[in-house]
Amino acid sequence: MSQAGVFPYGHHRPRIHPSAFITPGTYIIGRVTIKRGASIWFGAVLRGDFQPIVIGEESLIEDNVVVHGRVVVGRRCVVGHGAVLHGCRVGAGAVVGANAVVFDGARIGAGALVAAGSVVYPKTRVPAHTVFRNSAAGNHPVLEPIGTRLRRWQASSYRRILRVYRRTAAARRRQP
Repeated sequence: MSQAGVFPYGHHRPRIHPSAFITPGTYIIGRVTIKRGASIWFGAVLRGDFQPIVIGEESLIEDNVVVHGRVVVGRRCVVGHGAVLHGCRVGAGAVVGANAVVFDGARIGAGALVAAGSVVYPKTRVPAHTVFRNSAAGNHPVLEPIGTRLRRWQASSYRRILRVYRRTAAARRRQP
């Protein structure tokens, strides 16, 4: 789809793999690297103006996500609608739920799930393959083991949606 909304910042330009999927209405600015097969959805903002951002292979950044500060999102991650990632690391295969906020210095372990609406405070460590949930009201986080079934289902459903968008975009390009 359209790459409109991709901007340099100073002498830094976004690096987007040709197989990545970027929807219209997305803003990708400055020191942002988007790797093979990743997809960035409507309204997402990736601001690599002060620090670099890396989005791993086949990762999914859903609608209206904001990414800022030094952020690394590992391979095959899902970042849910409206989430905010600021200065953090998200391990391979992890899921950050819709409207969750992950702050500076936090580390989300591989395969972990941050529940929708949770707040991961600065420098918090979420162990691999656990569920982290709390609220901005200050509830204590709950960590529990998690399997891979939910993550696989969510990733596969978006891969199906992505195929339809790619076919639709290709058909539009062929029209006179």
